[in-house]
Amino acid sequence: MADELLILQEKPSAQYMIAGWRRQWSNGGAISGRLPRYLTDKLQARKIGEMGPRVSEKCYPFQVAGTHDIYRPGVAYQDGLPSRAFYRENVFYDAGNGLIVFRGEEPWLHIDIYAEAFFQAVRELGIKQTVAVEGVNGPVPPDLERRISCVYSKPEMRDTLERYGLRFSSYGSDTRQGPTIGMALVSLAHYEHPDIEMFRLGAMSPMYPFVTSTNEQVGISRDHRSFYDIMRRLKSMFKLDIDLAELQALGDAESSDLQERLDRIAAANPSAKQVIDQVRADYNFTPFVESVELDPALDRALEDILRNSPEQPSNS
Repeated sequence: MADELLILQEKPSAQYMIAGWRRQWSNGGAISGRLPRYLTDKLQARKIGEMGPRVSEKCYPFQVAGTHDIYRPGVAYQDGLPSRAFYRENVFYDAGNGLIVFRGEEPWLHIDIYAEAFFQAVRELGIKQTVAVEGVNGPVPPDLERRISCVYSKPEMRDTLERYGLRFSSYGSDTRQGPTIGMALVSLAHYEHPDIEMFRLGAMSPMYPFVTSTNEQVGISRDHRSFYDIMRRLKSMFKLDIDLAELQALGDAESSDLQERLDRIAAANPSAKQVIDQVRADYNFTPFVESVELDPALDRALEDILRNSPEQPSNS
């Protein structure tokens, strides 16, 4: 039954959806898990629905040995009495401005059932394009723009996506590699849901091969610069009304802090300095420069000025 896959209390007017997943493999910089949460908080988004009980029952184990309660379903009690049944966070939010935000948990089983619920929501909400946001950790000079890779579901999408400073991934072409949840949904959209337009943006978040005294790798665990570089593109692409100044400031502060740590490491360790310098020398990215769209009336006025300007005399 349809209501076993999807429960929507409201169906607001929507055009775009930004989707991310916590507890998932491709969550470098906490991009997939925390960027959607940032957006729902920033935009005061309202919950409008969630995936239904069949998804919760079929797509997850009760627990994974040795992980305590990380993978168990949520539950609640009040004065000893159960107050909330088992639940998973696969929730849809209305953020206004035609934007839906999805915050999910990566399924462990039955990706076909999970995808059916996900794409049913896309259709019922009338969403034109869906983007999955994800991240990987890697050697990135902290002060530079993040590298953003992309896979997409329909060939005709490429002409538009090329305008946004993206690198089109050839992941898995040379050797067997398993997909992230975002990549999996793009592939399922391409092969099994051809009416759906979906793409995945993956940012590389700074992480260096050094460990601290507490055995933690040197990097940025929640990379707001990646949040910012993804949202700059989506703001322009989806015509979103959102102020990104806070993300930019948070990203600049985190990146400056990491650079200072790297400078201290380099000053104390010549081998580490060589690695840090090599990372900067090897790093490359495709920059995104937002285009300026002129008002049609102004565009016509400029054309008239150029057309009616007197010809300049040629030099004799």
